[in-house]
Amino acid sequence: MKWKSEDTIAAIATPVGMGGVGIVRLSGSGAVAIVDPVFFPDGGGSLAEAESHRLLHGWIYKDEAPLDEVLVVAMRAPRSYTTEDVVEIHCHGAPLVLNSVLDLVVAGGARLAEPGEFTMRAFFNGRIDLTQAEAVGDIVRARSEAGLRVSVNQLRGKLYEAITGLKGDLQRVAALLAAGIDFPEEDIVFAHREEIANWLGGVQARLSELVAEADRGRIMRDGLGVAIVGRPNVGKSSLLNALLGEARAIVTEIPGTTRDTVEEGAVVGGVLLRLTDTAGIRHSDERVEQEGITRSRHAQQEADLVLLVLDGSEPLSGDDETLLTTAGPERTLVVVNKRDLMPAALPGWAERLAGFSHVVLSALTREGMDGLEQSIRSWAFDEQRPIAEHGMITNLRQKHAAQNALDAVQAATAALDIGTGDELLAIDLQRALAALGDIVGETTADDLLERIFAEFCIGK
Repeated sequence: MKWKSEDTIAAIATPVGMGGVGIVRLSGSGAVAIVDPVFFPDGGGSLAEAESHRLLHGWIYKDEAPLDEVLVVAMRAPRSYTTEDVVEIHCHGAPLVLNSVLDLVVAGGARLAEPGEFTMRAFFNGRIDLTQAEAVGDIVRARSEAGLRVSVNQLRGKLYEAITGLKGDLQRVAALLAAGIDFPEEDIVFAHREEIANWLGGVQARLSELVAEADRGRIMRDGLGVAIVGRPNVGKSSLLNALLGEARAIVTEIPGTTRDTVEEGAVVGGVLLRLTDTAGIRHSDERVEQEGITRSRHAQQEADLVLLVLDGSEPLSGDDETLLTTAGPERTLVVVNKRDLMPAALPGWAERLAGFSHVVLSALTREGMDGLEQSIRSWAFDEQRPIAEHGMITNLRQKHAAQNALDAVQAATAALDIGTGDELLAIDLQRALAALGDIVGETTADDLLERIFAEFCIGK
């Protein structure tokens, strides 16, 4: 992304055609001057003379004719989202109106903004750090309450504050090391060895917690990948439909109806689920079915959580036994389906489920679905651990950087314990500080920044 700070950029900041009101946003030193000639406030005056952050009612004119009735606000630097002069034109949300207003300001000297360029300017101008910039995109894409909540915490700067605190402790250690290297006769490091060890231990503990919670944060942000597996005709597609609340998958009494994976999203108990219904897994010599089974096994391997569906009205089959034997209990939830057809108690194979979490339900009548939803939520989010107020890592970029920082701090701690030399200890600390800087965007490569902001919507 090529960014020229002297440019004034413009974009439609709201989804076109999705509401009665739409916003055209401009940012840059020329924003007020570009809008001023085409905006006529009620009662006279001009935008250039208007008070900052005050909405003005009036009309946008094009070719000396009124184009639309609008509200316009000028937010003067540095009190704006980008820290530059920002003007927003709130007009009617019809695509023709929005595009006409956008064309008008572009003709007046603005250029079309690139994806994420408003947020990129806020980042480069120091108003937000990279974790907050990523949170803006996450909030726009949020599809669940949990995802929205963790993204809002990140936008509030909670993760930035946590990283800044860690950096502060490491910088204190680095300062002592630098003094020890410059004045070796004072033996400064030896005198402060216990204090340094305490600082490093505290940083290591907090980094370990951030890394450990990273997958939880990712699930809140992106959703939980759930694969529904089982042998044919146990009710996998019925379970998918029950979770979605609609008939998305074809359901018949004929085994093997599903020949390919079916992917859908649903919010269950505040958790976004990325559901994959799979072909029935069994021994088969039929080529098309074999391909479906291969895809099912791949989906099972890639999922965060596997719902292994069994038919509760029948004894376990050999295919059921194989699925249970190869399943990992730590990420498998057994769903005993067809509760409405079951005998008074589970069949004699109930003890086979020892070691597995399981629920008994009927996907057809929805009896027991509440228990499944609660089990999924409990698996995804430890109910005893509320969303961390100190901020959570929410993507792989942040997790990899945090892991690099943790590795460096562990190496520094080991170097301190065995006394390998202050210079080597200082190198490990600088590696840790650089990795923490990557998280908040202080040392992040330009090409990575470009990829991050390119994922944003235009107008954000």
